[in-house]
Amino acid sequence: MGNFVHHLSGGIAAGALCGAVSYYQLHTPATDATAFAIISCVGSLLPDIDSPNSKPNDMAFGLASVIAPIFVLQGIGMARLGASNVILTALLVYVLVKYAARSLMQQFSVHRGMFHSIPMAIVWGALVYQAFRLSPQLIKNAAAASALVGFMTHLIIDELFSFVNFEGTRISPKKSFGTALKFYSSSLLATTATYAVLGLMLYACMRDMRLFR
Repeated sequence: MGNFVHHLSGGIAAGALCGAVSYYQLHTPATDATAFAIISCVGSLLPDIDSPNSKPNDMAFGLASVIAPIFVLQGIGMARLGASNVILTALLVYVLVKYAARSLMQQFSVHRGMFHSIPMAIVWGALVYQAFRLSPQLIKNAAAASALVGFMTHLIIDELFSFVNFEGTRISPKKSFGTALKFYSSSLLATTATYAVLGLMLYACMRDMRLFR
């Protein structure tokens, strides 16, 4: 499978593509196009957060612990909270993401498990869509698509390195081939949990689109 440098390089390329398409083709503001590029790049590293003590794990939870309080406060409505409540809420979300969520991830996930899967790529796209739920529809769609592109870039790179021996001339599948671009894992619990989260996220997105009331 690809290493950190491979995934980071692929993420930068995917991010540049998403940002350029958003700005030049969809005519989104430069700030939004830049955000989409960053989201895509982050998504390209995200599948490896199921690997304990890895660079993507440190980066992802470090970034998430800073960004999550912003979206939580945005969802609650900062105008409804006093200064003390804003500070306490932000600190609580920071601690929950930085330590509790990371601890749970390390205990209940295995490397190349369901986090390396197509359903989880869709979950990531849906999460980003919800994070932008107060934005115009075009911005929400572009953000979610950028997230999905970045995540899928990681999975595709892993599969390429599982199929092609880049250090030699032999081209044949390794034992790890097919473990990234998958729809289920050997763990029934992990697979069921992933699809349950996917269903909830898609339902939330469809409600936002007013497909459901």
